[in-house]
Amino acid sequence: MLAAALLVVFGVRFYYFPGLDGSSQFIPDPAQGALLSVVVVIATINAVNFVDGLDGLAAGVVGIGAVAFFLFCYVPASKNDLTLATTGALLTASPAGACAGFLPHNFHPARLFMGDSGSMLIGLVLSASALTVTGQFAGNEIDSDGNNLLVTVLPVLLPASLLMVPVADPVLAVVRRTRAGRSPFAPDKQHLHHRLLEIGHSQRRAVYIMWMWAAPVAGGSVLVSLRSGASTWVGLGAAFVLVAVMTFVLPVLHKPGANRAGCQGPETL
Repeated sequence: MLAAALLVVFGVRFYYFPGLDGSSQFIPDPAQGALLSVVVVIATINAVNFVDGLDGLAAGVVGIGAVAFFLFCYVPASKNDLTLATTGALLTASPAGACAGFLPHNFHPARLFMGDSGSMLIGLVLSASALTVTGQFAGNEIDSDGNNLLVTVLPVLLPASLLMVPVADPVLAVVRRTRAGRSPFAPDKQHLHHRLLEIGHSQRRAVYIMWMWAAPVAGGSVLVSLRSGASTWVGLGAAFVLVAVMTFVLPVLHKPGANRAGCQGPETL
C-alpha cells in the first residue's frame, strides 16, 4: 500500500478513461483516480506473487506480458513518427529483460528463486507502466492498421489482459475457499498450476502450458489493435484452440514420470 501510495503522490495514476467513441474522455475526480490506481497496483502485485508457485512460472508470465505491453508502446509510436523515448516503453522493456535474464537460473530445477520481494517488484513495475501510459499517452493520438478504438481504450484494458492468467488464479482461490467455509487466505494446493500437475502434466510442461495461455491472452489485444483483417482473428483463434488441445490432450497421450517436484516455497494464497 505504501509503494502504491508513493506512485500516486508522484503523479503515476489514472488521469482519464477514453470514451467508446474513441475521441471523448472521462476525467475522474483526483481522489477517485488515486483510489483506483492504488487498487490496481496492489491487485497486480499480489496477482504476480500468487502465480509464483512453480519454477519459472511468474518470470515467464510477466515477461510475456511485458513484451506485449512494450510492443503496444513502441510499434504504433514508431509507425506514426512519435517519440520512442516513452517512460511506458522503458518500464516494460526493463522487466521483460530482467525476467529473460532470470529465467535460466529459475527454470526447473531452479537454482535461484525470486521470492516475495522479487515477484512483488516485477508486479509493481508492470502496474506502474500501465498507469504511466494512461497519464502520458492518449490513445486517440495513434493511428494503426488495426482497431483504432481498441488502441484508444487499450491503456486501460491492457493491465487486465496482461494479467488475466495470474489474476484468474487468486479470484478462483477466494471463491473456492469461501464456498468451503474457509478463510480466503487459507493455503491449499488447488491453484491452476497445481491442477495442471494433477491432470498429468510434468512440472516443466505445466509451466509451458501456463506460458502458452498467457501469450494469446496478453498479446491478443495488442495484436488486434496493431493489425486488422480476418487472418488476425483466425490466427488468434487457432492459437487458443492449440493451447486448449495441448492442455487437455497431452496428459492423455504422454504422461510424465512420477516426479512432480519443483513447487516453490510456502503457499500464501
